Amino acid sequence: MNRTKRKNCLASRLTESVCGCSAHLAITFLALFIATSVPAGAQIQDEVIDRLIAIVGDEIILESEVYQNAQSIALQQGADILRDPAKFQKLREDVLREMINQKILLAKAREDSIVVEAREVDAELENRLQQIIQNVGSEEKLEELYGYSIRRIRRDFRSVVEEGLLVDRVKYNYLKNIRVTRSEIEQYFRDHPDEFPQMKDAVEIAHILRETGSSELADARALARADSIYEALKRGASFDSLAAILSEDTTTAKNGGHVGWTERGDLLSSYENVAFSLNPGEISRPIKTRYGYHIIRLEERREEKINTSHILIRPKVLAEDEGPVIDLLTSIREQIQAGTPFEDAAKEYSQDLESANRGGYLGWFSLEDMPENFRYAVAS
Repeated sequence: MNRTKRKNCLASRLTESVCGCSAHLAITFLALFIATSVPAGAQIQDEVIDRLIAIVGDEIILESEVYQNAQSIALQQGADILRDPAKFQKLREDVLREMINQKILLAKAREDSIVVEAREVDAELENRLQQIIQNVGSEEKLEELYGYSIRRIRRDFRSVVEEGLLVDRVKYNYLKNIRVTRSEIEQYFRDHPDEFPQMKDAVEIAHILRETGSSELADARALARADSIYEALKRGASFDSLAAILSEDTTTAKNGGHVGWTERGDLLSSYENVAFSLNPGEISRPIKTRYGYHIIRLEERREEKINTSHILIRPKVLAEDEGPVIDLLTSIREQIQAGTPFEDAAKEYSQDLESANRGGYLGWFSLEDMPENFRYAVAS
C-alpha cells in the first residue's frame, strides 16, 4: 500500500473530523501579501514588515511566522530554494495553508486539554536543529544564514516545535480510530493527481571544500577601506548616508545600516562586546568578525538590550588569491585518481568539517534544486 496515498487520505479524513467537531471555528484572510523575491546571496533574515494575514478562531497568523517557517523547511530540505524566488513563493503559500490547518488542530488540542512536556519539546527542537545544521554544514553557517546566534534561533523556534508536537498528538488521537480502505486510497489518488508528482532526477554526492577565505592582502584592503570610512565619519559625514552607499550588508544598508533592537546573545560576541561598551550616539573604530569589518553606532541601550546600526566592509578575494587553492584541489584530485579513497581525502583536506567527518558525504539532491555550478560538475 502506497504510504503517501494513505497519508493524504487519512489527512483528508482528519480535517473532516476535526472541523466537524469545531464547526464554530472561523477562518478569515486579511490583506494576504507575501513578498515574491529573495535577492541572490541575501541573508535569510531579509527584512519582513509584520502584518496580520489570517485569523483562525481566536488565533492569528503573522507574515513573519509564515516567513520563519518557510525558512526552516527550506533549510531542512537542504535545497537551494531561498535563491529561487518562484520556488520560495510557492513554499510560503504552502506553509500558510499548512499553518491554517495547524491552527485548527491547535484549537482542538486546547479544547481536549492536550499538553506536551518541556523535555519532549527540548529534545525535538535539538533534533531539528541538528538536522538543519547538518544540511547547511555547521553551526556557524546556520548563524550566518539567519543573521542570529544559535541561542536566538533556538528561542525563536521553540514555540514552533511545541505547536507541532501538539498537532501530532491531536492527529494521533483521531487517526488511531480511522480505517481507510484500499478503494478509498485509490479513489483519493484519482481525485488528487497533482499531489503525487513524478520523482525528480536526483544524485547522491560528496564533496571536498577548500575556502579561498580572505587572504592577508584582501583583509588589509578591507581594513584600509573601513578605516577611511571611519575617518570620514569623524569629520562629520552622515553615518546613514555612508551605510546606504558603502555597507556590504545588503539587508541593513538600505535602512542606513540599522540593525535594530537585539538582546545580549543574539549577535556575534565580537560585535556585541564592542556595542555594549559604547555610549548612545558613539561610533566604534572598525572591528573584525568572521563577516568582515564593522563600524558600529550605538543608538540606544536598555539594560541588556541594544539598538545598533553598522557599516560592514567584507574582504574581497581577487583572482590571484584563488590560485593556491585551485592548485591544492588539483593535487587532491590527482591523488584520488591515483587510488586514494575519496572519503580519506575528504577527511584530511575538506574544510567543511561537518561533511568531512562523513567522508565528504552530502546526501541526495534533486538536479533541479542544485546550484548551477554543482549541476555542471555532476554532468561533466
